[in-house]
Amino acid sequence: MNLGQLTQVLRESPRPSFRFEMPSGTLLPEHFHVTEVGKVTKDFVDCGGVLRKEQTCVLQTLVANDVEHRLSTSKLAGILAKGSMLGLEDTMEVDVEVQGNTIEYYRIAAAHTRDGQWVLILQNKETACLAPDTCGLEVVTLGSKSRCSGQTDCC
Repeated sequence: MNLGQLTQVLRESPRPSFRFEMPSGTLLPEHFHVTEVGKVTKDFVDCGGVLRKEQTCVLQTLVANDVEHRLSTSKLAGILAKGSMLGLEDTMEVDVEVQGNTIEYYRIAAAHTRDGQWVLILQNKETACLAPDTCGLEVVTLGSKSRCSGQTDCC
């Protein structure tokens, strides 16, 4: 889900509350905070030698001990609007940082309603080879994990 789609869901929502659903199906506790909205720019060269640039909008969440806290859809829309000073663009994908054993990164994949709330579905992020034709890369899938197979110049 990109920033424009997320903003539209939040602004047009008749439902005042929302939750994040982790890839495991569990919900982030209702009293989470969004402590930051950021623009992350990644400049890199892929294994085929192509220069690339990726920009994403990142929301940092925090589950604190104030269990009465609830972040509304309109409040999150306001937080995202403040992010405009960062040069956020509607086409940017939205990632969410969640505290686990370390900071975990997920992408917002979709939104739907459940029990009178918006539920934002988080999906795992995965690595990928961006130049498989150049590398001659064969990807071996093990469950939801991928790894390089064989000898190549770029793995």
